[in-house]
Amino acid sequence: MFMFAEQLEYDEETVVKLERLNLFLGLFYTPMWMSSTLAADAPANDLQFMKDMMKFKRTDPEIAQAVLQKLENHKWYLTQEVVPFALFGSRLSDKEKQDIAAKLHATEKPDSFRRGKPMFPQVTAKTTLADLVGPESHLLLDTLGIEYDWLLQPVATWPRSDDYSKALEYVSNVKVVNDIAERGVKMMTDFANIITTDSQQKQYLLQTVEYNRERFDSFKKQTLKK
Repeated sequence: MFMFAEQLEYDEETVVKLERLNLFLGLFYTPMWMSSTLAADAPANDLQFMKDMMKFKRTDPEIAQAVLQKLENHKWYLTQEVVPFALFGSRLSDKEKQDIAAKLHATEKPDSFRRGKPMFPQVTAKTTLADLVGPESHLLLDTLGIEYDWLLQPVATWPRSDDYSKALEYVSNVKVVNDIAERGVKMMTDFANIITTDSQQKQYLLQTVEYNRERFDSFKKQTLKK
């Protein structure tokens, strides 16, 4: 739209807004979106995105502040529980991974892990992922029954550890919830709109779908014939 602003005869105010939007999309949003499905890179991506917006305030404070406010509600991958995912990603240097590993190894494991919504951390321009490691960061390795010896070894040797490989396989298969959920909601909405646009009928449709999901544990012919 910005490229064809002159042909479309946009007024000056609209052109300026489009230019600001394109700058944000091209420099920040699109690169983040392209790697948004990689759980192992999510902590590093999210932290870098927040830092980028803090710097972007000098260029466009209105957009940067709006994005930062939105990100305050989406810091799931910066919580103590999920930060260790970064140990298995490709975004960090060996030193950054070693810092996280050392902090995790030096942090005492709690007797029990807290339940409920994780606590979102405060992030500044100087925050590192190692700073975000805490007692709850033991959850991943503890749940998988993984030993900690490899954490004290040089990063280059980690792939030789069976424990590291086990954790890597798990993290590599973790689905990034926001992306999957948004696509699922979009698919469900499109499907429902094809069948009916009446709001009451749509509610009946969703209730019927839920009822049948409880009745049948699979979609195989043998199951559906029962």
